[in-house]
Amino acid sequence: MSEKRVKLQSTLSGREFPFDLIEEFTADGESLEAVIPGITSAKIRPGRFLRERFADFLPFSSIDSGLSLGEGNTPLLEAGKLLESHTGIRHLLLKNETVNPTWSFKDRGSLFCVRMAKEMKEKVTATISTGNMGNSLAAYGARAGLKVLVFVPSFTPAEKILAMNIHGASVLKVGAPDYSLMKNRILGLAKEFSLRIVSGNGPIRVEGYKLTAFEMFEQLNRRVPDFIAVPTSACGHIRGIFKGYRELHEAGFIERLPKMIVVQAANNSPVVSAIKQGKNHTIPFSNFKTVAEAITGGNPAGGDEIVQKAHRYGWLAEDVTEDEIIESHRIFARAGFFVEPATATSLWAVKKLRDQGKIAPDATVVLMLTGSGLKDMDILRTQPQSTIESSLATIQADLHRILNRNRQR
Repeated sequence: MSEKRVKLQSTLSGREFPFDLIEEFTADGESLEAVIPGITSAKIRPGRFLRERFADFLPFSSIDSGLSLGEGNTPLLEAGKLLESHTGIRHLLLKNETVNPTWSFKDRGSLFCVRMAKEMKEKVTATISTGNMGNSLAAYGARAGLKVLVFVPSFTPAEKILAMNIHGASVLKVGAPDYSLMKNRILGLAKEFSLRIVSGNGPIRVEGYKLTAFEMFEQLNRRVPDFIAVPTSACGHIRGIFKGYRELHEAGFIERLPKMIVVQAANNSPVVSAIKQGKNHTIPFSNFKTVAEAITGGNPAGGDEIVQKAHRYGWLAEDVTEDEIIESHRIFARAGFFVEPATATSLWAVKKLRDQGKIAPDATVVLMLTGSGLKDMDILRTQPQSTIESSLATIQADLHRILNRNRQR
């Protein structure tokens, strides 16, 4: 049990559950979140690591450095002229989570998941993933000496599965008509097998994502951005970042909260569609196809919480077409950022919101770069190639032609 006597609380009805609950959702599908005692009097402490400085805000009093792979400390960068011009936003920032140890934001949550497994003296842990989280938990499980099981849908890119295998994880590729159906079925097996099956929206993983908020709080010298755009599927990332800012607000460190921007692919937008239509519940999607394979939850467990938070706090929501995702992916690359397709959704989403007048041109907007382009190489087939077949006999002429063409631009 957590030495801080942390409780879990359902996010809509406020019911309390023990911190060591093996299930990640209530029986009727509500998300759970950790309630940290004494949050209103939490202090920022001295410490080398972010998790030490913000220990008062976390469910564990300490985290063994031997469990870490060096996650976090990711750069918060100015987006640059190309991306600013494309979106019409002058103060556009990029939080580059692709430089985490397994190249995605998932590593922050995986550290907390293996810390929980060690506290509960578990030898095996499991996750359901389209790729990034499986890769991450496989690596962190290997570091912690845990056996890791990863359930993946049949469409998972081969490069992501290979990355799980290299860490020793057992991968179960599950055929199912819908990823959300697969996810709910497998999560329902946790109690039967006494197996902690972690998902992207689990309460312990969300605590790890709070560190992103604390890190940006420091990087911006305690200033709060106006908007934070998050590609959204399982919903854990966006609620973790917001929970971090919410707790900073409760503790008196900031005077206002950022507005979150929920971003999804138009072909699969259960949360965005509900927000736009003023509904209180997600609108399930099925039998869809999108290049943004990392955000393919068609009916995410706990999605209703995000819909209702959006209404309560005035969040924005936008979806993007397949062509817009592919073009955003290309523009990111031309700006120097090779991201996976799911990450690329945020660029065109904020452009559309700016064009609609929902974001002012001088607003400070953060785009979360959630995963590296190396996670899904299939997207490269949609992009133009410029490789020239040359030889020793033609290299001089080829070089003249290339340089002359570039000089004329």
